[in-house]
Amino acid sequence: MNNKRLLFQYIRNTLISFLSIALLYLIFAALFSAGSFPSKTITLALIIFSVLFFSGWAVMLPAIYKNPKMILTGIMSLIIIQMLLFLSFTAAVAYANSPTTVVFHVLYMFLGLILLQVVCIVKHIKATLT
Repeated sequence: MNNKRLLFQYIRNTLISFLSIALLYLIFAALFSAGSFPSKTITLALIIFSVLFFSGWAVMLPAIYKNPKMILTGIMSLIIIQMLLFLSFTAAVAYANSPTTVVFHVLYMFLGLILLQVVCIVKHIKATLT
């Protein structure tokens, strides 16, 4: 298969997973918020989630485009960088005395993102090997 085709498939699948997680988060946040919509918490959580997602693209896209058969180092780098970014955002939220619910909101989205990234990477590896 062509590297550009694999790259565009990976971009499409991960973007769909990002948008679906963000949309589900907004729906559940609107449904379960007591009284008013906590816009500061939701906005901050979506910004942090977006940074985590785009850091994943920054790590994986060069690995997929340049050498899709040696993608293991990209996957390990992706997991380590995203975990470190999550920990740094958690420390920043704690240091800035922001609402700690932001950490839980981002954690829920981050878990979904990791699961869907694994699905996208596995689909990509299967497509590369065939």
